[in-house]
Amino acid sequence: MLRGIGLAGVVAVVLSVGHSSELRAQSSNEQGRKVVVISLDAFGAESLRDPHLPAPTLHKLMKEGAYASAMNPINPTVTWPNHTAMVTGVNASKHHVIANGLIVNQRGDAQPKIDPYAPKSRLVAVPTVYDAAHKAGLTTAEVDWVAVEAADGITWRFSEKPHLDGPIEHDLIEQGVVSREDLEHFNKPSQAWRDRIYTQAGIDIIKKHHPDLLLFHLLALDGIEHKTGFGNDSGVNTIAFLDDRVKDLVEAVKEAGDLDRTTFLIVSDHGQQSVFKHIHGNAMLRQAGLQGASVKNKAFCIPEGGFALIYQQHATPESTTALKAVFAGKTGVRAVLTPAEAAKDGWPIPSNTDQGPDLLVYASNGFAFAGDSGEAVITDTKEVGAHGYPNTEPLMKEIFIASGAGIAKKGEIPEFNNVDVAPTIARLLNLQLNNIDGKEITAILAEKSQK
Repeated sequence: MLRGIGLAGVVAVVLSVGHSSELRAQSSNEQGRKVVVISLDAFGAESLRDPHLPAPTLHKLMKEGAYASAMNPINPTVTWPNHTAMVTGVNASKHHVIANGLIVNQRGDAQPKIDPYAPKSRLVAVPTVYDAAHKAGLTTAEVDWVAVEAADGITWRFSEKPHLDGPIEHDLIEQGVVSREDLEHFNKPSQAWRDRIYTQAGIDIIKKHHPDLLLFHLLALDGIEHKTGFGNDSGVNTIAFLDDRVKDLVEAVKEAGDLDRTTFLIVSDHGQQSVFKHIHGNAMLRQAGLQGASVKNKAFCIPEGGFALIYQQHATPESTTALKAVFAGKTGVRAVLTPAEAAKDGWPIPSNTDQGPDLLVYASNGFAFAGDSGEAVITDTKEVGAHGYPNTEPLMKEIFIASGAGIAKKGEIPEFNNVDVAPTIARLLNLQLNNIDGKEITAILAEKSQK
């Protein structure tokens, strides 16, 4: 699994599944409004400010609608948590997604793992806007969206790892877009190739199934920036490639006859910044005597670029203080936070979910946490890219563009938090989300959409 390294009911419907967030369909989608959310992974707000950016489609959508000077991500600034925030309206302290999958075996005798195939029902602790849409009788779809494995609220799907016998996959095989062998070895070609196939899947869904809500995600920019760093020609050229994919989807909506009632929301999940040194957290723990066959209260590090998650078998306030001393003040370490301290920045805590870390460690700019490299604590690397740094870092900020049905021609608007995306989708589709943190972005809405 590649990582960011991932609506016409006629009665009111209440969705209650034992979570703190309640999603309710306010009334039917009387005007037949459709929303297409296109996420361009790792597209930082800083990149969009370049007046010479080769992105004519995005610039056209910005000119015809509204765009934010920046959109603020939640912590952690990685792919799955922020995509989940944009469809739930809450941060990780409530939806509990803090990695690109479900963290498993985190307090055992061996290195924890991240399971990207965990079902959405286990991974996401609150309902989503697509749950509300589906409950209201609207048609939902996802292409390469995240945290949606086996989600009941999705009608049509083409997953990051395609299902060989899925109906959209079957369509693409029949059309000659891909072969069954292509799908069996989907991760072997380049991410750009995969993004083209994702786009063809999106086009197929739009033209054949006319979804009321489509959640669509492309990864090429994240992939190239992880390899080469931020702010170079590789990233700029990839943005040009992605702009063409957005154009393909807009054209598909037009050809499907749905353009006059479709709202396009172009978003990203985080930005990216360059890294020149890697920190190896497990080497630090081994040197502190916290790993090894004879250790009774082992601790392990899950490296996630700009941050690291530390889990201990039997954490106590005293052992957490000792853990903090392992990292505090060390080269490349920006901050070390206990669960109570991390909670102030929107992180979940162990007493609320097993996903909550026993210690959170942030890397300094120019450094990133990475996997093991023998016993070295710090190693040099060629320039590469990383994210996961605190959401206050300017290069972590996201893009937001809105255009089409229901959107006013407002130009630039001030930055806002990405948890506001979910209630805005709900307003556009005449749904309502209750008990969430996000607020509708009323500044972008045309007069009729604000009533």
